[in-house]
Amino acid sequence: MSVPKPLVRTRLMMARPVMHSTRVSLGAKRTMADSISGGARAPEGTIYDFDVIAGLPVQYVTVEGSGPATGRATMIYLHGGGLVVGSAKAYRPFAANIALHSGMDLIVPEYPLAPENPYPVALDSLIALYRALPSYGIDPRTVVLAGDDAGAGLALSMALEIRDLGLPMPAAIGMISPWLDKSVDLDRSRPASSDPWFTPALATRWARTFLGGTDPMDPMVSPLHGDFDQLPPMVVHYSGQDPLRTDAEAFLQKVTAMAEGPRVIAREYPDMWQSFHLQVGRLEDADVAVEEFGSAMASLVQAPRRHADVVPINRPVAAQGGRRLRLVKPVAAAGTPSV
Repeated sequence: MSVPKPLVRTRLMMARPVMHSTRVSLGAKRTMADSISGGARAPEGTIYDFDVIAGLPVQYVTVEGSGPATGRATMIYLHGGGLVVGSAKAYRPFAANIALHSGMDLIVPEYPLAPENPYPVALDSLIALYRALPSYGIDPRTVVLAGDDAGAGLALSMALEIRDLGLPMPAAIGMISPWLDKSVDLDRSRPASSDPWFTPALATRWARTFLGGTDPMDPMVSPLHGDFDQLPPMVVHYSGQDPLRTDAEAFLQKVTAMAEGPRVIAREYPDMWQSFHLQVGRLEDADVAVEEFGSAMASLVQAPRRHADVVPINRPVAAQGGRRLRLVKPVAAAGTPSV
């Protein structure tokens, strides 16, 4: 049952004092953030699993009957939280809704957070995960990089790094309320907004925590300042009440000015707050937005029904949980593939 929008907004406003307080421990803030992002309602037929890929814990999320039975596209979804809070486990119900509407399997990495792991630890660990995907039966050319808030910025930074390293490019990129320019946060020049819980002051605090002494203009931390040449098509959702909306607007302006920029499907929600999509299953506006996001991502990806060079991973089979993902063998060594 949908919760009235004013009530959801009030609940988020109640979280603001905790997230902004200098007296509340980081652990308590992370617990609060997980309670916010974990409030989505998962659809029927959701299957969760977990594994460790390239040393990085991941949550595996799929929905029965939401796509081709074999070889369907895989979305690497990077959770939000300013690179300081948030978790893959809390994002599982939300990720299940993305899986339902995109028809993709989702891998949600538990990437390292600051201050324990400042830049570039998170990005380096995610690039290592991307390099390892073929060993798990996943063709990088059928992979989508997506995320919200800081996770969206990480997804774009990953794509820039993947291109510069000469690795196979992903099929598409998806960004919800993207945080793309930390230089304005260190300059304390991000404009105020009417977002119920997220403020420019919090963005500044998180940016300082994550960056340490890194140049905030570096495209690997502020991908808005990168070169978008040869990037795959993208979907961008942003909200009018979000202080990060200026990043999305600047990104779209920069892409539009390119002679041959990537295709971008953009959608603005003028009366909504940052990453309101996370309230899917509870808030009608979020239900609509997540369906639009998933459908748009699916429209940009064509996944082959079978990979030619690796054995597809054994999909989980239990209603909750199932078999762990496992390293696969080359077809020549494995004989008949298992699905």
